[in-house]
Amino acid sequence: MDANAKCTILVTGFGPFLTHTVNASWEAVKELQQLWKNSVEFSDVKLVVEEIPVSYDYVSDYIPQLWEKHRPSIVLHVGVSQEAKSLTIEQHACSNGYERVDICNKCPDETDVEYKILETEIDVKELCNNVNENFERSGRKACLSVNAGRYLCEYIFYQSLCIEPAKTLFVHIPDFDKYSSEQTANGLYDILCYLIRNLELS
Repeated sequence: MDANAKCTILVTGFGPFLTHTVNASWEAVKELQQLWKNSVEFSDVKLVVEEIPVSYDYVSDYIPQLWEKHRPSIVLHVGVSQEAKSLTIEQHACSNGYERVDICNKCPDETDVEYKILETEIDVKELCNNVNENFERSGRKACLSVNAGRYLCEYIFYQSLCIEPAKTLFVHIPDFDKYSSEQTANGLYDILCYLIRNLELS
């Protein structure tokens, strides 16, 4: 399949941090990978998944490498939020203000970082509406957000937006008590279906 793939999709989830000893985002991404293997519809689309440690240094070093290695048509970053009640599609990310320490007890050095806000160029309103129109079939809802939390979730989103805002999306997902990994994976699958169909039309 890889040799004949017409495009590559990169999806990331996060590893353990704080009380999230099993991170719902990575569990959902693993479920998504299984769904993809069984999909006939997108057999010519290569899905690459990566578990990302909750580390600022790792993200700033490794995310550009992933873009360079895979040259993806879409990058979907996934993170867990205790506040999320549905699939929460983030619209923008900030360059600085990251004062919460990561799993290495570090924050990014923002000494020379100019304050910027970068927005995804994906039509998130249309995407959100599309997910909600399919609610009766999928059982999952989506909403839009302008606050990605100023932690690793927003940080990874910002790093990818710096590279290619037209191909970058971030989705916060609820924890296990609201959606199972399988439910979330189906929601992420719906999002990717929409994005791939839009790629084909453009």
